[in-house]
Amino acid sequence: MKKTVKYLSYAFRFATTGVFIGLVISLIFNYIGNPNSFYYPSTFAFVKKFARPLDSVAVSALLWALMGLVFGFGSMVYSIRKWSYLKQTITSFIIYYVGFTPLAILAGWFPLSWINMIIFTAEFILIFFVFWTFYYWKAAREIKRINQKIKKQ
Repeated sequence: MKKTVKYLSYAFRFATTGVFIGLVISLIFNYIGNPNSFYYPSTFAFVKKFARPLDSVAVSALLWALMGLVFGFGSMVYSIRKWSYLKQTITSFIIYYVGFTPLAILAGWFPLSWINMIIFTAEFILIFFVFWTFYYWKAAREIKRINQKIKKQ
């Protein structure tokens, strides 16, 4: 029972974080792309699929929540201490890519075609690599700091 509550708590936190990040990003794109127009939570083509604009906002919020769950629970792979860092990285990449790609397609972020999938995949790999490098560098700095403290004692 305790684990269920713990994971429900994680799910709520991950989903709300996903909605918050999705909303902030959509606001930024709206201010950049069409500052004198109505709010679009996603692309115009996505919003046109709904009878009411409010429905597109609700569906977008659901997709953002699901994205938050994918990235939140995917990041928990790094807490599996018996796995190597390489195995954690590959597993998290697969979880993120397989979980995020259909959500990005449903959100209307790019039309579904082979060329768009190739471009999306290349961008995804690049962004993953940038974030992975940053967190790897940050962890290495922390380990170095801890080792220096140990040497001083």
